[in-house]
Amino acid sequence: MQLSKKSIQRNPWIIYIPLWAQWIILNFTGPGSWIGPTVLKQLLSGPKTELNIIFPITWISAVTSFIIIIIQLKKHISLINSISISAASQFGAAFLFEFIFSLIAFQQYGHPILQDNPYYILIGLSWLIMPLTGIIYWSRNKFLYASLFVFIIGFVIWFFIGFPILGGIISLLLNYITKIAAFCIITSLFLKKNKKIKRNEVSF
Repeated sequence: MQLSKKSIQRNPWIIYIPLWAQWIILNFTGPGSWIGPTVLKQLLSGPKTELNIIFPITWISAVTSFIIIIIQLKKHISLINSISISAASQFGAAFLFEFIFSLIAFQQYGHPILQDNPYYILIGLSWLIMPLTGIIYWSRNKFLYASLFVFIIGFVIWFFIGFPILGGIISLLLNYITKIAAFCIITSLFLKKNKKIKRNEVSF
């Protein structure tokens, strides 16, 4: 099968099956074998605060993003393909936040990033690349730019006030804002293009 934009649009599994395969292998085997089952259990348990006070926001953001992306993709591809791409994208959104969070925490506190273990860094990357499952459907739009702006400014403010972690209402609010913004960034990639961009056929 010759790979082209049209062939991938007709058969999106060409991209998402390999990406899902690497995620499952890295998160269900070896040193990371506990991660996959733990994540699935947390997702199925719902927006509870037993894990931490931030998790309900993460859960609600992920479910909301999941539904929106499915609705957008269902206009172009089958339901099962839409679900596969949308579900994968949520892992990328979650780790987009965690990646920046970990880098700043490391700079501020010397806290090991991803347990300071190369294998866990690899696992982190396995999450981060998951949104690429739907790259053929990405587009740029105002909501994407706004989400990126909020995400960046939120972390900049958080950094300059000392990056307190769950140390008061301000840090909690910044955590909420940047977490939601991360999911908005990934979600907005699947939204309709701006009219000007669409006319010029600018895409990723």
